[in-house]
Amino acid sequence: MRRIAIIFALSASFLPPASAQTLDQALALAYRGNPTLLGEQANQRAVTEGSAQARSGWRPTVTVNMDADYQQGPYTDAFALGSFTSNYAEGYVSAKQTLYSFGHTANKVRAADARSRAEQHALRLTESQVFTNAITAYMNVLRDRNVLEVRRADLEMLTRQVQLTTARYNLGGQPSEQVTKTDVEQAETRRRSAEVALTQARATLAASVALFRAVIGVEPGNLSMPQGLPGLPANMEQALKTAIAANPQLAQMRETKAATAADIDTARSQWGPQIQVQGTFGTIGPASPFRGKEYGEQVTGIVSLVQPIYSGDLYNSQIRQARDKDEQARQNVELARRTALQNVVTNWKAVENGLEAIRAGIAEVHSGETTLKGYHLEYGYGLRSTTDVLYADQNLRAAQVELASSRHDTIVAEATLLAAMGRLQASVLLPKVQHYDADAHFQRARTRGWEPLQTPISKLDKAGW
Repeated sequence: MRRIAIIFALSASFLPPASAQTLDQALALAYRGNPTLLGEQANQRAVTEGSAQARSGWRPTVTVNMDADYQQGPYTDAFALGSFTSNYAEGYVSAKQTLYSFGHTANKVRAADARSRAEQHALRLTESQVFTNAITAYMNVLRDRNVLEVRRADLEMLTRQVQLTTARYNLGGQPSEQVTKTDVEQAETRRRSAEVALTQARATLAASVALFRAVIGVEPGNLSMPQGLPGLPANMEQALKTAIAANPQLAQMRETKAATAADIDTARSQWGPQIQVQGTFGTIGPASPFRGKEYGEQVTGIVSLVQPIYSGDLYNSQIRQARDKDEQARQNVELARRTALQNVVTNWKAVENGLEAIRAGIAEVHSGETTLKGYHLEYGYGLRSTTDVLYADQNLRAAQVELASSRHDTIVAEATLLAAMGRLQASVLLPKVQHYDADAHFQRARTRGWEPLQTPISKLDKAGW
């Protein structure tokens, strides 16, 4: 891959000099403002709240209740006489704490944490997809602008050729210099084809500019040809190893597999005993009229042990369901692994072929320019026909368009290769830009709402599981 910088430096020498809006600047704009990426960052923060919610099972719940009641009416019993009055008000604080859940809460925490980590990798996957789209949009504009210039130059050259051929036809001259009506029509046909190609090039460029604006968020400026992307490996073996270790989709599927394994234990733990303590403290007295001295205190405490015996096959069904989901997750891991390796091999070959195509394209464009200039001179002396000149022009324009496409395809293949390796990330592409820290949000979710009882209760909950 050391050849990349040299190849692109040579290819860039065939482009007109310009003040550049670099690829790094475009990627930074997309990283800060792309709605797909920003939305996934918000989703990642939402998913990490599951880790905080799962830990609430280790923490106490406290509620305050206040009731007032006043009723007066006749007795409904046929043997009772007179009326009755119900007049009371009460207020109390209730606290409940689960002491032991047979690992149910612990397994829910394991599953929630694994899903939070999986979402971090899903965010990395979205980030690499946004960067791939941004690089593709950037290179689309570069390619289509280059093609547009080629079509303009082609039309200008063919317009002059039509004028020259028509003048020769009208003037006659030496037999070696004479052209026929067929030559004039042939040149005119090529000129009209060039007009159509120019119109198509404008439409294609407009679509590419619209894509650039949608992905990056601004109008494309005066773009510069990138010299290759950072982070490319030295060989395919290194690329494959990196993909196995860091491919975001594969990492996401692995964490999802860890979550589904925890779901099995969560379902199984429902068969175990649960121990809870609950206490209340409050006062009760007459509601109307209010007499504070008549209110008395009441304190209650409850310790409960619950052991499921029969659930109508609910728990067993949930266990079977969790095992099937776990098997699906295992297959998804294997699928993601195979896909990652396939993408690495495919795009590695695409990059190699692209570099060879650029090298050959540069030589072909240089040869085509020399040939066309020579044919123009020889045409002036009657040594070349109109067909020769038109054919040389057609070959040159095809080579120029193919070279622009090869530059585009190679950079896009590099981006896709880095994405498959898990290295098309802001930390690699934009080292000077402040990065979104997904792990920091996850760690805050794990510790948010912590209280002193959580540590001993969590250790007790894991005992015996």
